[in-house]
Parts: sequence; structure tokens; C-alpha cells
Amino acid sequence: MRAWIWLLFVLALPLQPSAASAQAALRIEVKDSDIDLAARTLHFRLTGGVVQRVDYEMFSPEGAQLHAGNAEFPRASPGQPLAVSWPDLGKKAENFRMELKFTAANGSWVTFQIIRFFIEVPHEEVEFDSGKADVKADQQSKLEKPLGLLKEAASKYSALMNVSVYVAGHTDTVGGASDNQRLSERRAQAIAQWFTAHGLRGLSIHVRGFGEGALAMQTPDNTPEQRNRRAQYIVSSFAPPLAGPGSWHRIQ
Repeated sequence: MRAWIWLLFVLALPLQPSAASAQAALRIEVKDSDIDLAARTLHFRLTGGVVQRVDYEMFSPEGAQLHAGNAEFPRASPGQPLAVSWPDLGKKAENFRMELKFTAANGSWVTFQIIRFFIEVPHEEVEFDSGKADVKADQQSKLEKPLGLLKEAASKYSALMNVSVYVAGHTDTVGGASDNQRLSERRAQAIAQWFTAHGLRGLSIHVRGFGEGALAMQTPDNTPEQRNRRAQYIVSSFAPPLAGPGSWHRIQ
């Protein structure tokens, strides 16, 4: 079975083709749904020209080579569905950058880049007053450690790839669902603004309120549950496709 939920975690970018490629009209189609991380396979289609070989390299986010390989397609024809697979590289390849070069029989080529980067930053939860979204003075120390980790990620990875910070807010089931969604977004924004006010630079920052729509612990309605009053701090190369209400919007 294709683990389709992972496919949204992948960004496929067509890079510049060679001059010969433009003349030969070598064209490759790759969609998000063609990238199967669970099976470690990239599916693609020829929409022009004839590809003979695919060479690829996989790198860690820091730039270290993890693997290199190739696949031959001696009888490929336009419109034919094709695939390239890579071996299981374990945890070291949970986040990666993949460079692929598609070469035609006449030597023309086109390249694609696939990036998968997702880190959730561990932290102690900020406690808010009931119905409020202000970060109290006695809670600010809980943001100092994740701020340091976010700054480190910005310094380490933003020069290597396009990454952003995402802050998600969640509530328990006490109160109305629509009120909780708005409250969780206000709290996520308050945390994100605290990060920016205390020196988080070099990354775009997005917030989203999930209210009670993505409970960590399932409870009946109107149940106070500390484990559901939480936030998530994520550094990622894509907008995390977390299930629940609302949508990501950028504040920096």
C-alpha cells in the first residue's frame, strides 16, 4: 500500500534542463502523488523525448552523501509510466535531499530535486489562563529552550534548503468548538510572536489553531485534559498536513 500521507511531505522541484534537452524536448512529469516514501520509489512519466538513464544521489540535510544509484530504461517510450527505487537507508534518511538526473539517448538531460525535512521541537507546555492567550511572565522560561533549538535550526538548515517554522495550538474540549479553534490560534500566534520578539530570524513563521479538532487524548465533550492543551513547534520544508480545522497562515 502506498503511504500517501507522506507524499505531502515531499517537494519536487524541476531544475534547469541542458540546452540539448530543450532542443530534444525531453520532458518529465512528477507529481506529489508519484513519490512513495514508504516503498522508497519515485514514479514518473515521459511527456516528451525518450529517457535512457536516471542517476540519483541522496544527501542528508547537512549535505553528506547518503546513497547514489542509477536505473536504465533502454526501451522507454513517451507516455510510459516508469519508476526509480532506492534502498532502505534507515533513520539517517528520515530527512533528505535527492538530486535526480534524467538523461536521453542523445545525451540531453533534465534534473529534479526532492526535499523531505521535518523536525518537531520538544518543549515544556506553556500554561495559559482560562480563555486567555497572553504568555505570562512565569511561563516565558518554558519558551527559552525551544527558541534556542529553533535558532539553531535556522542557522544550520536555512542556507541549505527552504525551511519554515510552524506553530500549532490545541485545546481540550471544555467550551465551544469554534471558540476553542479561535483561542488555540491566538495562543499559537502569541507563542510565535514571543519567538520573533526574542530573536528568531531568518525563517518564515506560520501559525494555525486546531482547537479541539486534533486531540492528543480522546475525551468526551467538556472534559478538562491537560494533555490536550498543547502546542507543536515544527521546522519543515513543507506545510505540515496535520488533520484538523483551520489553515496555516504566515505572520513573519
